[in-house]
Order: sequence, then structure tokens, then C-alpha cells
Amino acid sequence: MKKCFLLIFTLLVESVFAQNITFDAKGLVFLSDADMSAFTLIDGKLRKTGESTDQLSSLTFPLSYGNPAQIKSDKASNSVLNSKRNIAISSNQKLAYILETKGETKFDQTAFTDMDQDFPMGKYVTVVNIENLNQPESQYRFPVGENPSAISISPKNNYLAVSCDQYGKEIQVFELDNSGKPQRIIKKPNNFEPGRIVDVVWHSSGDYLAYINEGEGQVGLIKVLRDGPTQQIIRLENVGEPVTIGGKPTMGKFTPDGKYFLVLDKRKELTNQDSKEKGELFVIKFNMDTQSHFLLSKATVGENPLGFEIHPEGNYILVNNLKRSFYPPEKFADSGESSLSVLYLGHDGSISNKLEFPIDGILPASVVFDKTGRNIAFSVYQYLTFGFSFGGIEFLKFDPQSKKMVEYQKGKIYVPRGINSLRVIKEY
Repeated sequence: MKKCFLLIFTLLVESVFAQNITFDAKGLVFLSDADMSAFTLIDGKLRKTGESTDQLSSLTFPLSYGNPAQIKSDKASNSVLNSKRNIAISSNQKLAYILETKGETKFDQTAFTDMDQDFPMGKYVTVVNIENLNQPESQYRFPVGENPSAISISPKNNYLAVSCDQYGKEIQVFELDNSGKPQRIIKKPNNFEPGRIVDVVWHSSGDYLAYINEGEGQVGLIKVLRDGPTQQIIRLENVGEPVTIGGKPTMGKFTPDGKYFLVLDKRKELTNQDSKEKGELFVIKFNMDTQSHFLLSKATVGENPLGFEIHPEGNYILVNNLKRSFYPPEKFADSGESSLSVLYLGHDGSISNKLEFPIDGILPASVVFDKTGRNIAFSVYQYLTFGFSFGGIEFLKFDPQSKKMVEYQKGKIYVPRGINSLRVIKEY
């Protein structure tokens, strides 16, 4: 079975590497969740393929036609379930920290009655050396708490923030040594509001952390307090009152200049078949000095948004909308259909939706710009195919001055089903 899978995969890769793909970067890294099909989100049936395992994979540019050996992989437990941000890469692009948001299933497991309650809990972070993209190497892993959802590394690579479901570990900051190993844990602030913390992310200054409390529909800010002589963090402290946006906020990112914090609100659970309510993207202004935070604007995006990416210049945003692509095709006519929303962010914090670009693929779990901002790569967890099931990476041209704004490049990369969390590796 495994030999057959590898043979088919090799043929697929050889057939689709294209000479016409343009993407300005050293390479890409991405995760593969081997435990489940995209349709598992609805019916609990895993539909496993072969003997594949969860992995981190890498590829380098430029791509060359007919060379599947450009994709290299090593084992790293990961899951698209419960994941808001399951990979963090050091600024020197030498280490990747992979968050196990859900654990790996048993080899003979075929289905779960209750995906939330029965799926194995995630507990660990796997550290992978990616300095050589032609040989990624999983080195070790360490525990962080039950069912973690997000991970973020500080600008100087010396602290790792993680959000978890486990009480008392909702937010933890791990101090890292020079090799990237954790050596001390800083706990959440005193008098921290209760709720389900689903995302935590560093500000570019390294002095603040933004977090999302999905249970309360709130977005808040934390300041790190340091020891003067050593500059080590001694404790975390709340800054002002959280901003309430309601709905189901799922993930956030600071703009490149650190001026605004963008928050994606999925508005409803992915499995809610009775509602076609669309998601929203919010713009929040944190005021670190006055401790008064404001909601500036919002815009509607597609149904079931999963994540977003900000243009290198900070003025455009891409949102990857799952829509109903992951619904089993036997019962739903719009299975396999997803989209990208293109939004414009003004200097004053105003935001507007410019375009919704259709995608023919199931569960586009991740989208990224290259370093120029003129090209886009997005992942497709799997395609709506009969027989062999596989996923892929596709490429787009981005030109906000043209009438189309977004258009396909020729060529794509087919990979095993389960791809998520694309990350760009630039020249360092």
C-alpha cells in the first residue's frame, strides 16, 4: 500500500511542477495533517490513506519540472483541528516550532462520534531545524498543555507564547535558550479574565502580546515586564480593558508597522449547516500609553473564513474562506467550492472588501504573499477527486492596479492530502 502511494505521489509531482511559476522567495515550508479527510469535519469518518504520517515539508525555488525530490519532509505531529496558528518560525529562519493542536490518531482508528470530545488531545511542540531546506530535521518536542491552539515567537527569538484550553495555562510564555530550547515558563497575568483563549501573538516591539478570548468575544493586550539588568521577562500584566467584538473571533495579526491589530471573526461554527452567515474582519487600535483600545472598522468576508495574510506593505489583506468546500459531496452541491477575499486597509484604519476570488478546492487552509507582494501561494487541503485523494499548492499573480487584481499562474504542486500552514522562507 505504501509503495503504491509513493509511486502515485511521485507521478503526480512529476506531472505538475511548472516552469512558469513565479514566487520570489528562498522556499516554502508547510505542514501535512495525515490523520483525516477534510470531510471528517462533518461526518467524523477519517478516510485514512496509506501509512502516511503528520509531517513538516519544505521546497526551494526556483522549481524545476519533473523533480519531485525538491520536496523534503520529516515527522512533526500537527492538526488542522483546533488550529489558529500552529507554526512559528524564528526570524533567522533556522527553527520551526510546530504546535500539536490535536494529537495523532491510532493506526486502526477509522471514525469518531464526537470530533471535539473524542479526537486525541494535543499537548506538545515539535522543534524542527529548517536551516537547510533540503533536509528539515525534527529535533525534539516539549509539553505545553492540553489542546493548544496558537503559537507565536518573539522578534528576538527568545520567547515563545502559546495559548491552550487547559485551565491555568490559557497563556504561557516560554523563555528559550540560545539553542531554542525552553528553560523557564512565565504564567498568565494575575486577575486574567476567564474564557477560551484561542490566539496569542507578539507585537513587533517584543513588549506586548495581543490575545483573543473566543469565549467572551474579546480582544485584549498584555504587557511584558522585564528585569532591568538582564531584560528577562519577570511577569505579564494586563493593559486596559479588552475590546468586545462579539461573534466568534478566531485569529489576529498586527500590521507590519505594528499600528493596527486585525481580527478575523468566523461568526459561526464550521459545522453549522443551517447558517450561511459570512465572516468579518475587524481593525483594532491598541493604545499602549493611554490603555484605551478602540474598534475602528470592519468588513464582511466569505463564509467560514479560516485565516488571513497581510501584504508586505500593509495595505491589502487576503482572507482564505472555506465556504462549504469540506461538506461531503454526496449531500452538498457546493462541496469543493472555496474562495479568497481581497480587502484594502487605509492609513486611517478603514477597511473595505474589494473582491472575492473563487477557488476550486477543498479547505484552503493557508495563503501567503511572496516578499515582493506581487505573487500569492495558497494551499488546498484536498481536491474534489475520485480515486486517489491529494492536496496541493497553487500560485496567483497579484496586481491591485489591474481590473482582475488576482489571476492564476500556470502550474501547481500536488502533495499528499492534508496540507496546511504555508510559510514563506526568505533569503536571510
